[in-house]
Amino acid sequence: MPSQYPYRITIQNEYLGASRVVRAMSRGDLEFQVTSQLYKWNEQEQRKRTQKQKEAQRESARQHAVNLKLQAEEDTALAQQQLAAFREILSSANGRNLAIDWEQLLDRQTLESFQFNYAKPERDKIRVQLLGPTPVEIAVAAPAPEKPSVWEFLLPFLRTRRLEREAEATAAYEKQARRARVEHAKRVQQYKAREHEVTDAYNVAVREYNSKLKTAQQAYVKRRNEFRTRQEEHNNSVIAFRDRYAAGEPDGVEQYVQMVLARSTYPEDIAGEPEVLFDSASKTLIVNFWLPAPSEVPRVTEYQFVASRKEIKPKEMKAKDFEAFYDNIIQQLALRTIHEILISDAAQRIEAVVFNGWARGIDSKTGKAFTSCILSCQAPREQFVEFDLLHVEPKECVRGLKGITAGPLAMLAPVRPIMDINRDDDRFVESKEVLDQMRPQENLAAMEWEDFEHLVRELFEKEFQKSGGEVRITQASRDRGVDAIAFDPDPIRGGKFVIQAKRYNIVVPVSAVRDLFGTMTAEGANKGILVTTSHFGRDSLEFAKDKPITLINGENLLHMFQQHGYNLHISLLPKGDPRRGLG
Repeated sequence: MPSQYPYRITIQNEYLGASRVVRAMSRGDLEFQVTSQLYKWNEQEQRKRTQKQKEAQRESARQHAVNLKLQAEEDTALAQQQLAAFREILSSANGRNLAIDWEQLLDRQTLESFQFNYAKPERDKIRVQLLGPTPVEIAVAAPAPEKPSVWEFLLPFLRTRRLEREAEATAAYEKQARRARVEHAKRVQQYKAREHEVTDAYNVAVREYNSKLKTAQQAYVKRRNEFRTRQEEHNNSVIAFRDRYAAGEPDGVEQYVQMVLARSTYPEDIAGEPEVLFDSASKTLIVNFWLPAPSEVPRVTEYQFVASRKEIKPKEMKAKDFEAFYDNIIQQLALRTIHEILISDAAQRIEAVVFNGWARGIDSKTGKAFTSCILSCQAPREQFVEFDLLHVEPKECVRGLKGITAGPLAMLAPVRPIMDINRDDDRFVESKEVLDQMRPQENLAAMEWEDFEHLVRELFEKEFQKSGGEVRITQASRDRGVDAIAFDPDPIRGGKFVIQAKRYNIVVPVSAVRDLFGTMTAEGANKGILVTTSHFGRDSLEFAKDKPITLINGENLLHMFQQHGYNLHISLLPKGDPRRGLG
């Protein structure tokens, strides 16, 4: 079904060889889920790296019996720790409420205030940079007077000469002083004459300063507005999400539960990856949960040191004990998931939870991969909240919740889910009745392609009626390569079938068969059916030979209609006929 989440990103961890498509209704939720998953992967990677390092150390320590014995004890402790983590899946969740704190989801950050680090232009500094300091008058030292000689009393001409020298020194001083004043006045005049340069440079500096200030202010305003817009959009999306959840709208409840379950932590071998669907009419939440395969569950109880062979030998559970252990794990997962959903449902919009536990496995007879629902149970809120999960027996508790299984869960025997998410695929559209209006002379190869899809849907609806199956047709613009989907409830041969209808007048290209196989994988379908009015080439038949694909050509299609009492015919259109398009 098409994603109802506007935000989507694929993340991966190369070391673990893991990848995941993260979907969310808001950017904040997307970032939260991505951060949470990357953190989990990082922990797993660190543990695996540590484990590999220990294995390398173990290999070198095998030469020494003492070290081997210690290693066996350490490995046993680790094995017991791993087993304990699986045995405590349910009890470890006791008292832990994963309800969403809306306030934590809101963005309350504030933007730093505006700052401008450029200094404002100063005229005096610019003047000094251009003209230097203001001219200063050069000081002329005044002549020092001579001391009168004692001989001046006896020789008057000596006094006269002294006075003449003083007069000459004073005249020279006054001349130099006048020259200095004139020179200073000239320099001052020249200095002031260049004031226009200072003014021009100052004005340029002011314009540049104001331009930079304006640019910085505009950039800040833009950054502030973008910050406020992002913050407002984020907070509005959180509030809208909260309101949708509080109002019990399906997408709001589903997103809320996805966030709750994303916060739950399990032993590293449990992927979970729950998919949820909320049926607002019955207020029932359906959870499809990926369970660990038996091969992903630890079964070693201890590591024994064999002194005679100087080696460590793992001791595993007996087959019967492991079956009981695996059953207990799956039952705990079901109860814990239901518990976390109901206890975190603060608005109490969910009145019942249907848990479908899905597992992947390899068919030992054919060697082919398969998926199956191995446990399905339903828990009404009113009944479940009264349980004391610390003291219940998981097996009996699940049985009391109308739990459906088919023998030991480790056998991965499929059961029909009590309620199935895929039945409410939002690609489905109302069926159109075409078959009863068909006349024998009408040519299937020339009919409208949309009518042909509905015709095929009606045919397979009659085919699946025997087992209580259902066939739904999809919207052309949203089908992701699917024209119809059939659901067969039979626990052995049933499952999900992808049907494609090709009203062709040419040989069906092998690319169409390859596309069907890819669609089957994407849809998680058990089988693919390709129906055409024409026929298939050798390449198509060869490609489909060893795959769960059924190819129905025009002759087979007419035979199927005849089995249900309809005599129709197919006449492939010649080249040039405008109705001959691939359709």
